[in-house]
Amino acid sequence: MISNRQFEQLTQEAKRLGATASAIISSKEIKVKDDLAALCNGEYTCPNYGLAASCPPNVEGPVEFRKWQAGSEYSITVKIELPTSVMFSDERKSVMQLLHQIVAAVEQKAIEIGFGKSKAFAGGSCKKLFCDDQENCCVVAENKPCRHIEFARPSMSGFGIDVTQLLKSSGWSAQKVKNANLSNEDAISWVAGLIMLA
Repeated sequence: MISNRQFEQLTQEAKRLGATASAIISSKEIKVKDDLAALCNGEYTCPNYGLAASCPPNVEGPVEFRKWQAGSEYSITVKIELPTSVMFSDERKSVMQLLHQIVAAVEQKAIEIGFGKSKAFAGGSCKKLFCDDQENCCVVAENKPCRHIEFARPSMSGFGIDVTQLLKSSGWSAQKVKNANLSNEDAISWVAGLIMLA
């Protein structure tokens, strides 16, 4: 059974590492939709499809996620807020790298305090974020260990996680600006991650 002190340790670790906010939710509140996962290789195939071990078709998908979810009582959510101008700039890559680093560190902390089957999820292709200078993902192409196993985590998209609902369950606004043509230069966007405790 997790204590309030342990919850506090995990959410504080996320914020210490750079998250704007971190929350505790019931794992039952995570909505998983097969049609969201199918978008990765739908009418518009994601340009990252098949490039990395952390993206479809190389992840277990919604069916396996639901099994993990059934074995998890609580999850930690993480949000990084940033100016929308950054989301549509070259700085986006470093923000997404930070997101992966935060959820990976919280996952590790959870394992250290007794939740040995915890799993972290982030956003974006780890190939583009950490191995863009490499021709191939060594896991996919050569069945070798991941070059950045300490940071790279699976993308929530490939598991069909409804990120908008995840933010709402965390008590946060899920409004997000859709494009860079903004009259409001101070508009705020966000990226989010998840650590399922088990």
